[in-house]
Amino acid sequence: MSKLYSPVKVGALNLAHRIVQAPLTRLRSEQPGDVPGDLMAEHYGQRASRGGLQIAEATTVSVLGRGYLGAPGIYSDDQVAGWRKITDAVHAKGGYIFLQIWHVGRQSHV
Repeated sequence: MSKLYSPVKVGALNLAHRIVQAPLTRLRSEQPGDVPGDLMAEHYGQRASRGGLQIAEATTVSVLGRGYLGAPGIYSDDQVAGWRKITDAVHAKGGYIFLQIWHVGRQSHV
């Protein structure tokens, strides 16, 4: 039997299987403000599974580090509240989610 579908412990996480959703930058945050919205919460919630791990998309850590219109941020209270909806949706299904933090450096459009 393949180990792909067998449980594994990664740090403090007990994953039900070894399949991880990799980060995909979808550019679907709400404007203005690069706020993660209901569409993003639905997207991650639909893909969550008990004991599964998702790595959320590249998310800017500063207004000065923005690179693409529509990429979500996590540097304002509204953005944090948006990500809370997403983590709540994933946790409601028993899943885990990590955030890929991002600063585009010289590529910034600011």
